[in-house]
Amino acid sequence: MKNIIFWFSGTGNSLSLATDLAKRLGNTDLIPLASIINRTIPSAEIMGIVFPVYAFGPPLIVKRFIERAPLDKAKYIFSVATMGGLAGSVHAETRQLLASRGAELSAGWSISMPGNYPVLSAPPPPAKQALLFEKAGRRLDEIAAAISGGKKGIYEDTRLPLRWVFSLIRKKSIDRFPEADGHFTVGKNCKHCALCAKVCPVSNIRIAEGNPVWMHHCEQCMACLQWCPVQAIEFGKATVGKPRYHHPRFKAHDFCLREE
Repeated sequence: MKNIIFWFSGTGNSLSLATDLAKRLGNTDLIPLASIINRTIPSAEIMGIVFPVYAFGPPLIVKRFIERAPLDKAKYIFSVATMGGLAGSVHAETRQLLASRGAELSAGWSISMPGNYPVLSAPPPPAKQALLFEKAGRRLDEIAAAISGGKKGIYEDTRLPLRWVFSLIRKKSIDRFPEADGHFTVGKNCKHCALCAKVCPVSNIRIAEGNPVWMHHCEQCMACLQWCPVQAIEFGKATVGKPRYHHPRFKAHDFCLREE
């Protein structure tokens, strides 16, 4: 039976790590988590989930995935979280979600990547990005060896007691994410290409009279904003003037899971 790595990514950081980790492990299928969240989810003895840290924890879509995924055949489940800042309680929460299904998170790793949430900060310059990519590659060598060896008990969360503080912040913020898309605006320079709707992993954008309309089940992945070819999309005033970011090895079509 093949291994499976499920990935969730808006701008490519997590997809990059998932792709490279799958190559290192061998005999591993890569599946976009967003493409099967409402469909039959395959299972494997070794299952991985690669995703970004959102509000010091896993994205909401990861929670929905774990609630539905078939876990009875999984003998080793791991998570890899990409982060622009701190891990918070990302693996602790993932452990809890799996435990509620009677499953165990065998190990969870956190890897620093270029920040891609422009609401809070701009991405680092290209030279710093290159250093982060290089370091991430070395970490993937270690992680692949640990997975192949069946190593357990590694959970790279922020240390206590700071993790408790981040957990409190998360509880007050994460439930607001779906409707936070009310802050998105579209400028007059919009070319009506509908790319924003195509790259949205959860089909949260419909096109009305050529313009995007957000439908309030947003993951806050920022794919729509980051991939807009003319930077017509802003998130309130927080992103005005900030450079956009996506992983340099990918193009927008790599994220167009839907063509509507």
